[in-house]
Amino acid sequence: MGLFRFCRLSLQAYPVATSATLVNQIKKQNPKLNFEPKMTLTVFDLAIGLQKNQPELKGKLNEWIETNIKNGKLNAIYEKYHGEPIPQEILNR
Repeated sequence: MGLFRFCRLSLQAYPVATSATLVNQIKKQNPKLNFEPKMTLTVFDLAIGLQKNQPELKGKLNEWIETNIKNGKLNAIYEKYHGEPIPQEILNR
């Protein structure tokens, strides 16, 4: 029997596989659920899409990202919208 089915049948837990951002929204909207992440399956990148052949813009964006990772501003922005800091796996790349 799979974990999901066992948890549902035993009424001990309601497992969910979703993004960390949604987990934080669930916790805010219904704190009585005592909903918390138990493991991270995958951390994925967020990206900025650019038109091809814009090296100056790409350079400026990379510079802004690097500067604001170092000074903590990018992490503050990320945390504001995701409810947690930028994953270390992303920062280590």
